[in-house]
Order: sequence, then structure tokens, then C-alpha cells
Amino acid sequence: MTISANVRRFLELQQKSVLEDFRDRMGTCLIATTRERLQRHSTEYNWSIEGIGRISPISALVVTKENLEPELWVRNGYRGYRQAFRRFLNKYYEIEPTSLSADWQVDHLHPSSRFTREHTTYFIRLALVTRRINSSYGAGFERLLYECERQRDLNGGIHMDWMAFLKIRGVPLPSKTAGLTSWQLWAWNFAKSIASEGFDTVFTYVELTTILNLAYTDTWRSFPLHQSFKAEAQSFDSYACIPQLSEA
Repeated sequence: MTISANVRRFLELQQKSVLEDFRDRMGTCLIATTRERLQRHSTEYNWSIEGIGRISPISALVVTKENLEPELWVRNGYRGYRQAFRRFLNKYYEIEPTSLSADWQVDHLHPSSRFTREHTTYFIRLALVTRRINSSYGAGFERLLYECERQRDLNGGIHMDWMAFLKIRGVPLPSKTAGLTSWQLWAWNFAKSIASEGFDTVFTYVELTTILNLAYTDTWRSFPLHQSFKAEAQSFDSYACIPQLSEA
């Protein structure tokens, strides 16, 4: 895959900004919420909010948090989101539309299918991800998870979860048919791989496997520890904070 220097730089900044937002500011790391809540947060947390070009602010907004990269948010159901993102890239990162190959897609970080006609005031945060990763998440994990999630009432903002974070990083998920052992090993190995970036390995394993379990088996519980890494997990101080692991 050939990537221009400007696009590569944007992807690096996007990942760095999302990492800091997700790890350090979880209370305000939203991926979907109402326009009114965005405006309120801008006052409370000193965010800047502005329109993008000639696109109505009723349809698209650029949110910039202190010391983080600008974020493009679009109204649920807004069909011009791809064009809006191209304008966003051009204005803030000097990226021409021709610089993006078909290998890249503009993604809603929370699936628009999660929303109904009752949620017309909701805005969704966008990101640039690879077509391959976007397709794999949408065809498997997201479809299964949000079939369950859509049955729940939507109330307030939706915070970034691990799966949105992983999608931006380009991390592929294990398939539903891979089975429990593959799910456990994938989650543990990934949790260890990002420990150097400030994430606790055991907590990350629990959070990853909880959401995988919900999507793949409709069960709200983390997976038990696999015997191949159980002793290693028990050596972490955080292990004592998660009683369900010792009960499994």
C-alpha cells in the first residue's frame, strides 16, 4: 500500500491523539453524543468547536481539545460525511483528495446503524481507517455486537471503547469461529503489547475479553485466563483487583 507523506503524518497524529484521549481522558473521550452535549463540554473543558468550510454546522463540526488533534464530528444520517472529511483533511493537514487511495475509508467510530429516527440530534466522531480493517470489523464483530446494543435505550454520550481504539490502530480481531483459546491468547498478547504505552495488562485483558464475549456469545463477562499465561497474569498486582478471574 503506497501512502503519501502527508497522509502518513496524519495517521500518526490521529493514532497519537486517540491514544492520549482514550488512555488519559476517558471521562470525555466520546465517539457519539448530542450536539448540545458537545457545546456544553466545549464550555466546561475549554474545547474549541467550529464549522468546516461551507458545510452547515448542523451537519458537521470540528472539535479540538487541549493539546490534541482536531476531530471531525458529523450528524447521524448525514450523507455528505466523506466529502466533509476530505475538506477536513485539506484544511487542517493540507491533504488533497487525490492523496487518498481506495485502500482508505472514512469510518463512523460508532456505527450509524446503532441510531434510529429518534436520534437525529446525535453526532458521531469520524476517523480514517484502512478498508480491510473497516470491512472485517463491520462484517463480523460490529454486526454481532450492535444487534445486541440496539435493543438498549440510548441515553447520553457514548464513550470510546477498545474496539474503536483498535480499529484506528489497524489491529485485526479474532473471528467468532476462532474459538475461546484463540480469543484468550489474542487478548493477552495484545494487552502485553501495549503495556509500554501506559495500559495495565490484566485490566486490558479483562476489558477486551468482556466486549468480545458480549459480541460473540451474548455474555457480559470476561473470559477466564488460559493456562498458558495464568501464572504470569497472577504475578500482576492488578490481578487481586479482579475477583472474577480467580473464580474462573
